[in-house]
Amino acid sequence: MSVIDSLLGNAAMQQPGYVRRAYPKVTYNKVDISEALKPYLKSVEYTDALTGQADDLQLTLEDRNGLWLEAWFPDKGATLTASILTQYWTAPMDAEKELPLGLFEIDEIECSAMPSEAKIKAVSVPNNTTLRGEEHTRAWEGYTVQKIAQDIAANAGMQLNFSAKDNPTLERVEQAEQSDLAFLDKLCQDNGLSLKVTDNQIVIFDMADMEAAEPSLIFIRPTVKDLSASASTVVDSSTDTSSKGTLKQLKPASWRFTSSVRDVYKACTVEHSQGKKKAKISATFTDPNKTEGKTLLVKKDVKSVEEAERMARKELREKNKDEVTGSLTCMGDTDLSAGLTVTVKGFGKFDGKYIISQVKHSLGSGYTCSVDLRRCLNGY
Repeated sequence: MSVIDSLLGNAAMQQPGYVRRAYPKVTYNKVDISEALKPYLKSVEYTDALTGQADDLQLTLEDRNGLWLEAWFPDKGATLTASILTQYWTAPMDAEKELPLGLFEIDEIECSAMPSEAKIKAVSVPNNTTLRGEEHTRAWEGYTVQKIAQDIAANAGMQLNFSAKDNPTLERVEQAEQSDLAFLDKLCQDNGLSLKVTDNQIVIFDMADMEAAEPSLIFIRPTVKDLSASASTVVDSSTDTSSKGTLKQLKPASWRFTSSVRDVYKACTVEHSQGKKKAKISATFTDPNKTEGKTLLVKKDVKSVEEAERMARKELREKNKDEVTGSLTCMGDTDLSAGLTVTVKGFGKFDGKYIISQVKHSLGSGYTCSVDLRRCLNGY
């Protein structure tokens, strides 16, 4: 009997009640096993990262009878798709809302005791493609970043979503005994772009463009009264508006903000010497919001002053992007995702516009979100 047949044969149907609900929908190799999992599912954790790491999904299952050790042991490389659904979430008449989490490949299975549990871990970067796990050596000449990324995506059987305005043409670039993912990630970083792999897509974007978007919601510092009652409630704003209309407000149950001084720069200078006479190309970009600070010196192969200016701006952004960061926990919300810009209000000097760099959605005894964010850079 297959894993799917075993699960579906033991599905336990439950009737929903008219109370606030949050629950997962899970498919295994395109077969819906949500109801079958209910008696065993202890928690679901989904991590949505903006860049720098794969999204991941983890299911923790009760296994007192050892079912996941043998008959129901899932296949490595099998696919999972998942969603988080809520109903009656902020009001008794709220309709069902769904947050699709995307497509994942089972990467690791862990069984343990006590208590007897099985953990199924899946990632958004497939292993059964050329994207990771295989090292390649090759070169491109006169290709744009987008064209190189398109070649890699096509070889991996994936879609490319390229939204960056800058698409530099590269004289020559070499991939030397690297996986396609590692090579493409480094290529994007070198050219001031960001990369994310999700739902069978390679997404390449400009972080500055994403930070320029209008805030989608507001995080407000809870009062003492809020904390003594329910600090993670959601309320509708009656005073904060944008072109999107009235913005939702979230009051975090806990929070932490950090402002750094080390490795923060006022300006960046890019220099390159070329030709027999070593003619120097140099350009400096200065943060328009800083009046004092250090200057970062970067020596890179550039062909013009315009290219050096673009590179200086990108290098300064990369160094300064984590100057002010924060982390919050709040009641689960299907509107929260990496890449959204938000307003932070009531936190004193930390107030301002931020971008969400990571969200962890956790379903267990309740539904909560852990949010990492960083202040948007203004002017570059």
